[in-house]
Amino acid sequence: MAKLNKGALSPVVATSLLIALVVVLAMIVFLFARGFIPEYLEKEDRPIEDKCKDVIFSGDYSGGTITVRNGGNTPLNGIKLGIKTLTGFEFIEDFTAIPSIRAEDVRTFQVTADLPASGELIIVPVLLGKNKDGIAKAFVCDESYGQPIGTI
Repeated sequence: MAKLNKGALSPVVATSLLIALVVVLAMIVFLFARGFIPEYLEKEDRPIEDKCKDVIFSGDYSGGTITVRNGGNTPLNGIKLGIKTLTGFEFIEDFTAIPSIRAEDVRTFQVTADLPASGELIIVPVLLGKNKDGIAKAFVCDESYGQPIGTI
C-alpha cells in the first residue's frame, strides 16, 4: 500500500488555485490596459472626433486676453491654449466656458499661464459629448483643428 503525503495539495485544490490566479492576473492586465483606450464619446449621434471638423471659430490674443468667436453651429465647451515652438506643441492653459459658447457668441478669457519667450499661440476647441451611459464629458479636439491667434 502506498503511503500518502499529508503535506501536499489535492489536485482539485491546486487546479482551483491556478484558475483563480489566472483570473486575477487577467483582471489586472485588463484594468491596466483600459487606461490606454480613450472613452468613446458621441455628439449628435456621431463620434465626437467627427464633430471637431465641423467647428468654425476664430480667436485673437492681445495684452493677456484671448477673445474667441464661435462662427459655426457647434457649441464650444471651452478652449485650450497651446504653444507651438521649434520643439513641438504643448498645452499651457485650459479655459472652460460656462455657459457654452454658442453660434455667434464672443467670449474673452484671461491668460494666467507664464508664456515662453517665443512660439505660436494656438487655441483648440473643447466640445461636450456624452458617453455610453449618457454622462456629459469634455473632449479636446486634436491640435490640427486649432486656430493660430498670434506669436510671442
